[in-house]
Amino acid sequence: MFAGIPLGPLLGGWLLDHFAWGSVFLINVPLTAVGVVAVLFLLPLTPGSGRGRIDFTGIALSAAGLVSLTYGFVHAGEHGWADPVTYGLIGLGAALVAVFCWAQTRVAAPLTDLALFREPRFVWGAVLATVASFALMGLLFVLPQLFQAVQGADALQTGVRLLPLIGGMLVSAKVAERLVAAVGVRAVVAGGFGLLAAGLGWGSTTSPSGGYGATVGWELVIGLATGATLPPLMTMAMGALTEGRSGAGSALIQVLRQVGGTIGVAVLGTVLNSGYRDGVDVGGLPAPVADVVRGSASGAVAVAGQLHRPELAASARAAFTDGMAATLWVCAGLGVAGALLALVFLPGRTAADVQPRESEHDVVAG
Repeated sequence: MFAGIPLGPLLGGWLLDHFAWGSVFLINVPLTAVGVVAVLFLLPLTPGSGRGRIDFTGIALSAAGLVSLTYGFVHAGEHGWADPVTYGLIGLGAALVAVFCWAQTRVAAPLTDLALFREPRFVWGAVLATVASFALMGLLFVLPQLFQAVQGADALQTGVRLLPLIGGMLVSAKVAERLVAAVGVRAVVAGGFGLLAAGLGWGSTTSPSGGYGATVGWELVIGLATGATLPPLMTMAMGALTEGRSGAGSALIQVLRQVGGTIGVAVLGTVLNSGYRDGVDVGGLPAPVADVVRGSASGAVAVAGQLHRPELAASARAAFTDGMAATLWVCAGLGVAGALLALVFLPGRTAADVQPRESEHDVVAG
């Protein structure tokens, strides 16, 4: 799993440079097949509740609610927060999620075991892991665009430039394990969130002319912060559960993290797009061309090259970095909030005897 973290962006970038974009999906087919076989024959069975029924109503409600919420935030980025469709979609999604939670208390075999939320260590581990995932996925949405549209990197070079972030995560994940044993999970996670906020604040100062040298430092800091935050949270949350509930707990945490990451991309993408569209200069451009320019910084740079208008490319790069700065400040605010919540709600050194589980490694790979 650890090998896949640095290899994924590199392999994906190489495929995009040499083959059609669909190759990044096709490469996963044989890997998935190997994974299925490995799960069937290598993983031990974990005892569960023995309830084998599938909660189809819960699946439908949760999927519909999350789709509506996510698309509502995406729609806000494209059409603005004043658009009634935006509020309608977000309101509908929130209502469906609320109905889903209510329905889970009324069925014999619920899709989600809400009793897991009675354990405070599990709850705060899951909540704070979701906050961190929200910020991290938003960052991963921003960085490739910075590398390509502003710094002129191709797909493979973009994968290479993500290595400091990934390397920082791998290094600090191991160091954090020892720090938790020494000072407790509260201090380590709060410090990780504080470092995350500092790295994101540093990143907000990036200028269009800074180049990769101005990016690698804060990218590494954010990687170190993430590795010091997510694995201890996962270890604490899973350590609060009995063996029979560990499977359901792990699945629930992963779902919350993925939902947080997805909504993070939608919300932070909205912040980025709003800042970019307000800043890019489309004066004198025909309406169809102006729409392309406002659509993305990459599109604007391509149009500028075709029209031989370097001032348009400069405007697009400056507008993107301004929008990125606003996005990173939002993420930094989440880092500060995470640090405060960790200080208030996480246990101190008394939880340091929780032994690392496999989920600690999954969090970095995921």
